[in-house]
Amino acid sequence: MQTLTIQITDDNGLKALHALEEKHFIRIIEKKEFASPALGGEAMSLEAFQNWVHTSEDSPNISLREAKAKWANKRKQLQKLTL
Repeated sequence: MQTLTIQITDDNGLKALHALEEKHFIRIIEKKEFASPALGGEAMSLEAFQNWVHTSEDSPNISLREAKAKWANKRKQLQKLTL
């Protein structure tokens, strides 16, 4: 399972996500319980920020080429599901 945070700016995009949810391909979580400096909300403490940096540094990384290939594959899968 992977968790993804996105901001939907179009009603058609939201409808497509709800269609995927109805097919049980995804689950939409309404709660915003993410502590990340990349997202809006309350300021992080210095200790929380340092922990976030250490966790990020210890996480495995992939090349940009590999990430683009994975995203292209996922995009094709999502497009097939919404048609």
